[in-house]
Amino acid sequence: SDGLGRGSSFTVRLPLAEDRLQRPATPPPKKPGAGTKVVLIEDNHDSREMLQMILRLDGFEVESAEDGQAGLETIMQQRPEIALIDIGLPKLNGYEVARRIREFQDTSEIRLVALTGYGQDKDRLAVSQAGFDEHLVKPVNLDQLRRVLATPRKPR
Repeated sequence: SDGLGRGSSFTVRLPLAEDRLQRPATPPPKKPGAGTKVVLIEDNHDSREMLQMILRLDGFEVESAEDGQAGLETIMQQRPEIALIDIGLPKLNGYEVARRIREFQDTSEIRLVALTGYGQDKDRLAVSQAGFDEHLVKPVNLDQLRRVLATPRKPR
């Protein structure tokens, strides 16, 4: 152009498709964890944040704690459907958290899932004896975690 204010201008108009305006909006698919309350007890900050984010994206309502004592208190206050509990926790280990939860009738139906770096038979036995329903070895496989969370708790 010959300078500022002397160039060309263009206007583009696109018509709206009328059938799109008249169709009712399709609701988004229901997320797998929609409305399910979960307490996550994990002392590793990065792991806790990552799992919390993934669970929230899947629709779970998540509260978290970084040690066993705080986690037990959160579970007693929140009464979640599911608790994901690391075994090697400060202040109160995961086994003791599970034992204490199982002592109370009003928390006995909470689904307890152990998160641990140990996966030998003796570790699985210890997890079961403490009152856990499931045993997941870290790093947690997300598909396996989702399957566990979607499976109803078996009566003891």
